[in-house]
This record gives sequence, structure tokens and C-alpha cells, in this order.
Amino acid sequence: MMHSAVLALAVVMGWLLLARLARTLRPRQRQRALWALIATGVPILGWLTYTCGPLAGIGFLTLGVLVLVRLPLRTRSRAAP
Repeated sequence: MMHSAVLALAVVMGWLLLARLARTLRPRQRQRALWALIATGVPILGWLTYTCGPLAGIGFLTLGVLVLVRLPLRTRSRAAP
């Protein structure tokens, strides 16, 4: 059972990394990536909750939503005074 929990945590960390990298895509590609991340994230979250418990599931659900909702940072160039 312990190996399954470690594997589930590793898969969740990989999903979070992919979600962070999706912010660098173009807007049209980012929308597709968002739906793909949601479609793969729901079963992964269920597996994590099953192996590690509801507290871990709620924690990573919150973290995943925060990562997906954040908009990409835009750099603004200021005019020289």
C-alpha cells in the first residue's frame, strides 16, 4: 500500500509540473491543455484520495485549482521618464 501512495504522489507532482508548463503555451494551445489537464487530473485526484486519504485529496485539489486558475504573468514595458 505504501508503494502505491508514493507512486500516486509522484504522478500528482508530474501533473503539477505539466500544469505549470502549460502557462507558457499560446492561448489556443493553453485552452486545449487546460481541458486535457482537467480530464487527466480528476482520476489522478481520485487515486490520490483513495491511497493517501481525504486530507491529501483536498490539499492537492486546492493546489491544482490554484495552479490552473493563475493567469500567465505578463511583462509590461514602462516608458522611460
